[in-house]
Amino acid sequence: MNIVTKKIIAFNSSRDPELVKIKYGLISTDVFRFYRGTCHLFYEALAKNTGWRDDTKCWITGDLHLENFGTYKGDNRVVYFDMNDFDEALLAPASWEVCRLLTSIHLAAHVLGFNQQLAESLCHIYIDAYINVLLTGKPVVIEKETATGLLETFLKQVQQRQQKQFIQSKIVYTGGQWKILADKKKMLPCPAEQQQQVATALNNWLHTHLPQQQLTVKHVCYRIAGTGSVGIQRYAALVEDKTLGRFHLIDVKEATPSSLMRYTVYKQPKWNNEAERIVTLQKRVQHVSPAFLHTLIINKTSFVVKELQPSQDRMDLALCKGKKNRLAGILITMAQVTASGQLRSGGRQKSSIADDMIAFANNSLQWKKPLLDYAKKYAGQTMKDHTNYTADYKAGKVT
Repeated sequence: MNIVTKKIIAFNSSRDPELVKIKYGLISTDVFRFYRGTCHLFYEALAKNTGWRDDTKCWITGDLHLENFGTYKGDNRVVYFDMNDFDEALLAPASWEVCRLLTSIHLAAHVLGFNQQLAESLCHIYIDAYINVLLTGKPVVIEKETATGLLETFLKQVQQRQQKQFIQSKIVYTGGQWKILADKKKMLPCPAEQQQQVATALNNWLHTHLPQQQLTVKHVCYRIAGTGSVGIQRYAALVEDKTLGRFHLIDVKEATPSSLMRYTVYKQPKWNNEAERIVTLQKRVQHVSPAFLHTLIINKTSFVVKELQPSQDRMDLALCKGKKNRLAGILITMAQVTASGQLRSGGRQKSSIADDMIAFANNSLQWKKPLLDYAKKYAGQTMKDHTNYTADYKAGKVT
């Protein structure tokens, strides 16, 4: 068995054995999916091979790649485009976040059929846009009213999707009550005992914090979503809003320690639990956070809770296949979002202030090329790792 395969199995050893089998299959499908599901391998290598100086201290998502951007409806009910996965978030050098995104550009280009020259060009487009926002020292906001090109079309489409239609497509009336439709792909049946535990904890929170809305959990099931998080405890809860006569779908996701923690040298704040870390940093970095975003404790395990919405969509790379200008336009927006999150959260709990980030951008001639070179090199290593892992998976060695 290849050493990379052994590391992947060791990393996932504490997760649900049956669910993690799904993850093992997912990351074998293509190299981009493999990259999404092996964040820990990326930072293990980066911590040993950083060839540039970066003294910044930033709140980063920790797992930034092209498909960890997307749309969501905030508490103000406006649809935004932003980074949307903060499971790995912590304090680290700003360039770590950028490097992971640049590497994902190379791997996405490979999957989409773009040549190496074009991939390098797209990386330059992203990093230049990122630097330009840092130089202003001022974050920008991406929403429907200010978006252009493919992003404008995407945001308009998701804005028009109806909550009622979305919910109806996910539920079924059976046994005299409404339940979540267990499609055996994204939603799986959940034992009655676990349903009760999740429902009780969530009901207690809803009744305490939102008593005026008369919200009650009606059904719970397992939820399979993403790649890296497959195998941890994750549920979908159907919640009835008796005041307005409608339903909500709520995502309840186990919070686990950041896989970057062992690699960053920066001292981290002492959080009460992992969910507090994730929710606090998501609210700090995003301009507006998703509806219902909060922490929840179930049997001493912390969870992150947020609403599932028809507007909550990841950017689909397939939309950009064969369309250089489309991908270039989206990358500029992603770069603006990345830099804006770092500027917006700056100065909190000893993180770098805007002046530090402006100085970092002004010094880009010292770190830009080494960063681009590393991302290209690591993308090549990831392709080799994926090939070796897939061979082990097909040989039945991954269990």
